[in-house]
Amino acid sequence: MSLNSFSRRSLLAIAVTAVFSACAPEAPPDAETVILVHGLGRTSASMLVLETRLTGAGYRVESFGYPSRSEPVEDLVDRLAAAVGECCSGRSRFHFVTHSMGGVLVRSYLAERSEPFEGRVVMLSPPNQGSEIVDAYADSPLLRALLGPSGVRLGTDSTGIASELGPVDFSLGIITGDRSINPIGSWLIPGPDDGKVAVSRARVEGAADFIVVPATHTFIMNRSDVAEQVAHFLANGAFMRDESEQVSDPVWPSCDAPEADLWVRQMRERVVHFDDLAVLAAESFGEPTSCEGVVTAEFDGMKFGSLRLEFPEGSTFQVETMPPELSRVTLRSRSGFADDEVARSVLVSYAEDVGVEIDWTASTVTVDAGERVETYRDPDTGLNASAALVYEGGSLVEMRFSLAL
Repeated sequence: MSLNSFSRRSLLAIAVTAVFSACAPEAPPDAETVILVHGLGRTSASMLVLETRLTGAGYRVESFGYPSRSEPVEDLVDRLAAAVGECCSGRSRFHFVTHSMGGVLVRSYLAERSEPFEGRVVMLSPPNQGSEIVDAYADSPLLRALLGPSGVRLGTDSTGIASELGPVDFSLGIITGDRSINPIGSWLIPGPDDGKVAVSRARVEGAADFIVVPATHTFIMNRSDVAEQVAHFLANGAFMRDESEQVSDPVWPSCDAPEADLWVRQMRERVVHFDDLAVLAAESFGEPTSCEGVVTAEFDGMKFGSLRLEFPEGSTFQVETMPPELSRVTLRSRSGFADDEVARSVLVSYAEDVGVEIDWTASTVTVDAGERVETYRDPDTGLNASAALVYEGGSLVEMRFSLAL
């Protein structure tokens, strides 16, 4: 099976599995297959957290990786068709779960598919009717180069892919977000949006169900409540509507700081709306009980400091910035992480989300004061970024991520 078109996990995920010596539980032989399709400019690693959770829910999960920025839509759809042929030849029932542009690719594939398709599809933040961001910068050579031949066709006008695709005739559930960490994008988009796609433009005629969650475009696939909704739709053809069954958005405390320093307020907002490790902490330990922030230094006109969230039973999340250009995030569980695989998957996805490459195949191991620390660095200089896993008594108790800004 070609790793360039389709694989059990991406190359990165395979390396991580080998390093961590722990995989998600294997699905039973009769398990239904779910094919994950990532979005524009991402890799299969961006879907690794969701893959782990769906595997734990009893599905056989495959992850389709493709060169989203270098080939036209037609070629990407051909790649997907070939991959599905390898994976699910002769089967009419299998499922797709997509993020962003991945949903458009699956719509195109199913529109051309001659064999029956009896599975279900869940799309996360799909630009089913295009995005105004692409419209606004359609004439920009830089944007066209960044988006590639497929991405530039995600606009809302007649040249967009959306205009060529009609109503869907398969069982489709759509989950989109209404939180944004992209103020420029949100300024260009009318109405509620996730920073890249308007809530209204995620819709498509013929969909069986549609829900909005408090998530951003970039990180929607990593939320536990989204994974629960995905699994529920795949099994039932509808999303959960009983609020008691759903995970509520955590309530984040305000931060104590001298004179409510602007840096602290801005850092809190970034953490609450942007940081997946902080969200993992809230999901693992409960809503944070306190928040403290402090500015520790000023360098060349910039402020640096730390923000610390404390959770029930003493677990903590801390983000620090240090002069001249260093940022470090630390998540520590007092009793250890209940699900090591999901925790590790979040760290892998976290590195990709911030655009950093980490060599997960090689680690430096140190032992100090009863702690075993595995450190992984970027493959070039080893100085630009690093990730560390800290173990006590065989349990994963802390994750760290450092980045040279």
